[in-house]
Amino acid sequence: MKILLIFTLYLISASSEVRGYSGGGVLIKCKYDQEYTSKNKYFCKGSWPNCGDLIKTEIKDKWVDTGRFSLIDNTSSAEFWVMIRELTVEDSGTYQCAVDITLLKDIYTPVELMIKEAVHCSDHNVCNINYLFV
Repeated sequence: MKILLIFTLYLISASSEVRGYSGGGVLIKCKYDQEYTSKNKYFCKGSWPNCGDLIKTEIKDKWVDTGRFSLIDNTSSAEFWVMIRELTVEDSGTYQCAVDITLLKDIYTPVELMIKEAVHCSDHNVCNINYLFV
């Protein structure tokens, strides 16, 4: 049996809802102000102040991997990307794109992730990979 894999690309700069499918992945673009290019970036699950870090980086312009999560801070365009792979329905919930501000409250951009069960293909069908641009 083949499984329909869906990889979804979302570009966000403010509060947003992201949809994906179990077994697939999402790629989320998080914008920040140019003045914060030197700051550390992270992605966490939950709402402030109870947001548990899933991935964090001090490294600029290079992919960092932690389990199913990857993050790259693209300082030239003042954005960072978060990739989540092997999604499950349990991944649904509130996440935050965050900039670590020393001695002050960090900057958070909320993302609501909604994961649905993937559609299964029969052995005789070809399954497509879909890219969605919002």
